[in-house]
Amino acid sequence: MTLIQTGSLTLAQVDSITCNPRPARHFPNMPFTPKPNSALLIVGHGSTENPDSSTPYFDHAAEIRKRGLFAEVHVCFWKEEPSMREALFMIDAPEVYILPDFISEGYFTQDVIPRELQLDGPTTVRDGKTLHYTLPVGVHRSMTDIILRRAKDVAPDAAPEDTTLIITGHGTGLNQNSTKSIRDQADLIAASGAGYKLVTDAYMEEKPFIAEWDKMSETKNVVVVPFFISDGLHSYQDIPVMLGVRDEIGPAASQAEVFAQNPYHLREKTLFYTSAIGTEPLLADVILDQISDFDEKYQPTSPQASTAETLPAQLKQLIHDGVRRIGQIDIHPELCEFPYALFHMDDEDLATQPAFGGLDQNHGPDSARELSTYDKDGEYRFTKGKISLQRGWIMSLQNEEELLRALDQFYPGCTALFLLHNEGKLPIEDLRDKLSRQTGMYRYAGSISDAGAQKLVQKVCGPAHNCAKKILWKIDPDTPLEDSEASRFEGIIGDISAEKAIPLVCREACNHFVSECRKAAKAEFDSKPAP
Repeated sequence: MTLIQTGSLTLAQVDSITCNPRPARHFPNMPFTPKPNSALLIVGHGSTENPDSSTPYFDHAAEIRKRGLFAEVHVCFWKEEPSMREALFMIDAPEVYILPDFISEGYFTQDVIPRELQLDGPTTVRDGKTLHYTLPVGVHRSMTDIILRRAKDVAPDAAPEDTTLIITGHGTGLNQNSTKSIRDQADLIAASGAGYKLVTDAYMEEKPFIAEWDKMSETKNVVVVPFFISDGLHSYQDIPVMLGVRDEIGPAASQAEVFAQNPYHLREKTLFYTSAIGTEPLLADVILDQISDFDEKYQPTSPQASTAETLPAQLKQLIHDGVRRIGQIDIHPELCEFPYALFHMDDEDLATQPAFGGLDQNHGPDSARELSTYDKDGEYRFTKGKISLQRGWIMSLQNEEELLRALDQFYPGCTALFLLHNEGKLPIEDLRDKLSRQTGMYRYAGSISDAGAQKLVQKVCGPAHNCAKKILWKIDPDTPLEDSEASRFEGIIGDISAEKAIPLVCREACNHFVSECRKAAKAEFDSKPAP
């Protein structure tokens, strides 16, 4: 726990706290040396339950992409698609900066991400690409300014000398570094001259507990800033209950307005609760700062442009050769004044009518994420291969780059995976290999029997269970999948010939399947007779 009176640190002590000796830039949009032959890959956690969890990552990527600083900007996740194991297949650039968009160094940044992306240090050369792995965004000293901005914005009239500032996070026993960045920020803010009477850290799952926020402060005003990247399950649903501003867990951030109800008068105090720090638009600049710090420390050599045929060029050739479908989407060249149009395959009759038959018109690829996130009933499609894509829209695209970006949001990485599979170059990971590298609570998934895994494929996969992907993996090198609707499916939806479609391929079991393996393994264990 950090409990600090304002101004208690010397400048030397402040310098010893931060991981980055380089001073923070003054926001916004200070110069950044463009990297025209490099890609940026922003890595996040994601969620199978909360669709708002990944929103900031896409927002940060969109802002940096808009500035034209990299040849490509991509995102990938641990719990969502595109997955970390597939992200690099989507990138043409010979050099990739991998930025963990996480609040702290810990289990995910030090164990999971390096394992999933097969990194062996700050720079890894693999499969013709040079991969640079930076520190997570949350440990950069620029975060101090953003916390102070967020606290001031939510409580502009609260006198700092009568206010306690609490920075709250998750807390975990998996890695002792997971709370360090929060403690460091509390120290830095206390020494910044911001004037808060008290600055402290608090956590959901370890002491000091955020539920006891009122006991931590002697001031009448309390400002709580969640040190998370997104307004997901924790900051928007769990912590409000712990604070006492809600009696029970409420809906997701996109469906409620908990932050609009400030201040709260609770426990004889005035409480101000902000949105997660990672939702701040200026975080895009912190990402760029972290990359500049990496370059300053390691001095990587600038790469030459790749001479290989790009993914957009290969996609253009596929369309020229007559490909017209991927998943539930039809691809039509020159249906309107733009080179490409996309729409749901069941809306073809409407799309070819005047004014597109009243379909909602979308220009550019940015709306693809929203269209692919929810089905027609508003249910979250955390697995994008589900046969539940909503209808009623048409999207116009100006070139192959926009086309590929749209398709990668509807069906992440599937175009690149199909092209590699066609060339016989797509690495396949069998189920046992996938399960053997699981850690934490998911390591128990590996104890599932072969028979249990075979049954699970037939229970979870294939069109009968809402999955549109062709399974390429086996149980292990010597154990193919048993014959079933799921194992026979070719990854093509609807009545269309194979040469006119890009099949959706599954090169390894998805995280949803791993989660189901864990449940099935537990059921197998529980069903065993007692010795």
